[in-house]
Amino acid sequence: MKKFLLRAVFPLLAAVPAFAAAPADLDVTREVHGPRIAEPRLAEVRLDAAVLAATRPGFPDLRLFDTAGTEIPRAIEPLYTTRTQTNRQAIAATATELRELSGNRIEARFEIPRNMPNPDAFDIRTPLKDFIRTVNVSGSRDGITWQPLVQNAVIFDYTRYMDLRRTEIPLPSNVLHYFSIEIGNASEERAQPLIRLVQRDGRDSSRAFDLLQTPFRIDGVDFWRETTLQAQDKPVLQEWPHAGIQVKQEPKTKTTEIHLETALAPLSRIQLETPAHNFQRRASVMVPTVTNGRRSWRSIGNGAFTRVDLPGYARDDVALDFPETRAEELRIVIHDDDNPPLEIADLHTFGPAYRLLWLADPGTDYRLAYGNEELALPDYDLFAIRTALEKGLAPDVWQLAEAGPAAAIAKHFRLGAFLARPAVFGSLLFLAALALLGLLAKALKKAA
Repeated sequence: MKKFLLRAVFPLLAAVPAFAAAPADLDVTREVHGPRIAEPRLAEVRLDAAVLAATRPGFPDLRLFDTAGTEIPRAIEPLYTTRTQTNRQAIAATATELRELSGNRIEARFEIPRNMPNPDAFDIRTPLKDFIRTVNVSGSRDGITWQPLVQNAVIFDYTRYMDLRRTEIPLPSNVLHYFSIEIGNASEERAQPLIRLVQRDGRDSSRAFDLLQTPFRIDGVDFWRETTLQAQDKPVLQEWPHAGIQVKQEPKTKTTEIHLETALAPLSRIQLETPAHNFQRRASVMVPTVTNGRRSWRSIGNGAFTRVDLPGYARDDVALDFPETRAEELRIVIHDDDNPPLEIADLHTFGPAYRLLWLADPGTDYRLAYGNEELALPDYDLFAIRTALEKGLAPDVWQLAEAGPAAAIAKHFRLGAFLARPAVFGSLLFLAALALLGLLAKALKKAA
């Protein structure tokens, strides 16, 4: 009997926290509507204020289900603007020949392996200063038959006189793997900028001609190809209207305190609305925190509200940025010092826009479910989603049904959450211990 009780009670207690998520475990469900698709597609839906107000930071209680109630792996991230980023991909080249030519010229030849991309440009590495040279470039498919690519390009260094130096030579589009680079003296006409700089420095123009005749030294030539990609730039900010504002003057501390109810919106900027002109006030943004069981405020950002409106000069900088935060309320302290308090008409709150991404299947409907105080952060396999984003695939935009009375469902009785409550869990343990003691007492009486 005792073994039966142990087998029956303790597995139940051990299973208390381990309940898989289902739509009924969450407080709100909302349909997600999208385009008809013929194959699996990357999809996204934008999160609105209703979702944010009912979910916990980090979104552990925001889940996606199909019509069969199967939980679908999803990723949640802020929206970013993109910018075109240009990178240089180095191309290994082998120097095959270096020789001096008549007329103070040198020629260097290079071979690029056929498994490497064709170069867009190269840079001539040299330690020399105060020079100007012309560069001619030829290319070849086989190293035998050559064709001109660049004629009379100029490289120079004027850094003794000003911050000017150029040693890079762009190449036209090509499918070549052999390159000949010939470096020679610049013509007198091409050398005029250097001559004028030397003369302006108080030296004789013959010094410039001496520089033109100085043997040129090459430490190496670096080839590269430029690649472009779309990189994340800045978060896309949207206004998340606050749920309430209270403004209070504090004469003792010479401050104005503003309390904002934020409905757990992801905020990173506040913008002051005031009819006042010509002011600058220091300000701090604070979030509530609990230390040693006591509630207090922690600063997360400092700055100043500034507005100047004068003839010939105007400045309107009444926004304050701070690290993104999701809190139920914010406290903004404006330091008035000995100045009259500003008239606060309102505070506008801004933060990143968020989206939920998943891989949508043809002929499948989806619904979003959220709101649960116990669910842990899910651990999904998001490799395919991340790969699609890295490859620049644009997701289909789906629409979230309006958050109205029809979207909200009554909170369900959750056995896992009920049993996980400390009082209930402790009571179950106490009852189990009493049952075991009763069985032991009966066993002892029978043994006697």
